[in-house]
Amino acid sequence: MSRRRWLPVSISTVVAVGLYAAIQLRVVLTAAPGPMQALRTAFRHDQLGYLSIVADVASGNLQSHEPVTETGVNHYPRAYYTLIGLISRGFELTPVSAWNIGSAVLQLAAVAVLSVTMSRLSRRWWVGMLAPLPFFTGTLATLQSGSWYTHLDEHAVLWGPFGAMFPNNGETAGLSVITMVLCALAWVWTRPARRPSRVVVSLVSAAALGALSAVQTYSYLTGMYIIAAIVAIYFLQGARVWWFVATLGAVGIVWVAGPAIADRVGQLPMLMFGLLPTVPGLILGVKASRGWLALYAAVAAVAAAPQIVWTVSGLVTGDPFLTYRVASNVDLGVAHPPTIIASLPVVLPLVLVLGVAWRWRNRIGIAALLGTGATAALLSMNDLWGANAEPYRFWIEMFFLGGVVTTLAACHLGGLPSAARHRVATAGGKILLRTTAVACAVVYAVSLLDLWGFIHDPKMNATWNPHSSRDTALADAARTAARNSDSLVLTDRCIDPRTVKVTSAAPIAYFYLGMAWPERVDAVAEIMSQRDQGKVSASTLAASDTGWLLSDSHCSTALTFSAVDKEAFAVYPYSDPHGSGTITVWRLSP
Repeated sequence: MSRRRWLPVSISTVVAVGLYAAIQLRVVLTAAPGPMQALRTAFRHDQLGYLSIVADVASGNLQSHEPVTETGVNHYPRAYYTLIGLISRGFELTPVSAWNIGSAVLQLAAVAVLSVTMSRLSRRWWVGMLAPLPFFTGTLATLQSGSWYTHLDEHAVLWGPFGAMFPNNGETAGLSVITMVLCALAWVWTRPARRPSRVVVSLVSAAALGALSAVQTYSYLTGMYIIAAIVAIYFLQGARVWWFVATLGAVGIVWVAGPAIADRVGQLPMLMFGLLPTVPGLILGVKASRGWLALYAAVAAVAAAPQIVWTVSGLVTGDPFLTYRVASNVDLGVAHPPTIIASLPVVLPLVLVLGVAWRWRNRIGIAALLGTGATAALLSMNDLWGANAEPYRFWIEMFFLGGVVTTLAACHLGGLPSAARHRVATAGGKILLRTTAVACAVVYAVSLLDLWGFIHDPKMNATWNPHSSRDTALADAARTAARNSDSLVLTDRCIDPRTVKVTSAAPIAYFYLGMAWPERVDAVAEIMSQRDQGKVSASTLAASDTGWLLSDSHCSTALTFSAVDKEAFAVYPYSDPHGSGTITVWRLSP
């Protein structure tokens, strides 16, 4: 685009980014004690676990261990959290501030890139202002359940992209990166571009997608599946019939034989096996591209290899956490009637745009939309073909990415020159098209009720201030204990061990069941249980190597110990609007 056209496009992008920030990032921008300094507390359990990794790295500890106790081995993808920890350390930010800022930058970059791409593809500068729309799509949960999200079996939920972007974790980062990758590929492959530009963008995109394996497993798989499906369907168009037969046969093998195969090979190989239906189309692509597609795939594989090899090594050696993690994925499917209704805000526009692409015989549009739909069906129902890897999480990710791809496809089709279009010839066809478009707009508008509920939900607006006087005293107390011994630090029942870990980076007698396990997992689990019950034994302290206690003078439910000597080691006063007191560091001797 010329410089004269860049100005309105830039204005459009600024509007899109500003709207997104005002809605999605409002809480962390306005909460006390200042912008980007507080952590949103809704669904914070997992986020505090990831922040434990950030805190360790920020303190200079780069080891891949269970982050809270700082023992054992951690096979969980941690590259993003390591990066945030390095940012925290390098710029002297608290882990929470680095967490918020890093995620905000990625999200706003994704919105900005999507905005510019939409303006570019549609040839209409103002279209870029609509870039936040795929991020704000609701699931019609307000109509179904009266809440902004729908709860299914166990802990499975259905919610809009704003729910996925809310935590600022690795999934948020992964979805932001995938959005930018889709935009970059659409930019160079849907319009005339020089070959070097296409090669460079494709290589960088492949590396970015592969690297997501060390950021968040589900985002990595979603990105690889959706790109593989789009490319495969693009090259299948116009191919001989037997290529289609091979593809359909592969689909049948996955769905019919998948459960039996999964019992033999396990979850991780099964998730890779799910890509089998894309193989015929990808073979055609390798031939048609004279090997370039194979190069892109190789780059993605090399970028993904370190995390995959690390995870496989854990599986081969029988890491107990990985064994538990696979076995714990039960009753998390989305094959329920509410899912059909929840899918409508994205499915209806996708079908509409696909119909236009089909009518105009636009290969790229057909491939993008069919590939996205096929990926959504395969991943969100992976429990039915053997992978059984939290299908609801894949549904949420594909709900968002389906909206992004549909938006890009619509802009691509709308920006085609008249000679490239095969317009609907009949008056009836035009009426049907317009009626369907209006229906899609109405359904989308109704889905925004979920966004309204999300914005005004008190739980989603609550925050934790890690800079409070009490939290500062707790951090100082935990660091004091850590400086004098490598033993774990126990907290009384009025002190949250998760937040103490984040503010102090000290080894705490606590761990996250679904992330990684400490070396003495049974002993640490037992001391956590005894803490909750209010009485801790000397044998458990010794078995878990716990040697310190933090107590709050304001706490009315103090822990009791049997056959344990307690020696006051240090005292830290605090004074908050909620009250004053002291944090005491006790040395424990079983």
